[in-house]
Amino acid sequence: MTQMTESKAGLPQPGLDAAREGRAICLKVNEKTGIDSETVLTDSTLLKPIPHGERLVITCFYMYLNTVSDWVTMETVTTANEDGSGTITALSPKFRIDTGNTRSGNSPSLVVFNPPIVIARTDTARAFTARVQGNDADASLTLGFNGWLEDDTGVN
Repeated sequence: MTQMTESKAGLPQPGLDAAREGRAICLKVNEKTGIDSETVLTDSTLLKPIPHGERLVITCFYMYLNTVSDWVTMETVTTANEDGSGTITALSPKFRIDTGNTRSGNSPSLVVFNPPIVIARTDTARAFTARVQGNDADASLTLGFNGWLEDDTGVN
């Protein structure tokens, strides 16, 4: 038997609707290394070009540092070019996580944006990604964003 969660009258569920309609996104990069200097991530699994006539809604991110005795900072950004190059505009403060000298279990960071980050395509915002920096080249970062695409009027 298939069950479906229905939106309550007057209470829109845009994320649920987007998932049902195939517009939900999960952007991610696993075990990213070589981030010992400030780096705009251009991995195809994380960098998201913003299509013409649409906007990107980012609801949360997950960040995990896979290595011990390390730290990493991350901020959400847009870039002027779809390939992640060009002028960078920060959309969030820098978030930082640290690990001690021993692994004592999982300690991922999960941050919900309330309200969500909403990005329409402009001349200076053609792609969404993250800018990161770790303390050394061996620092290993796993990062993911969830959200959806909608037309730039907010109505689908």
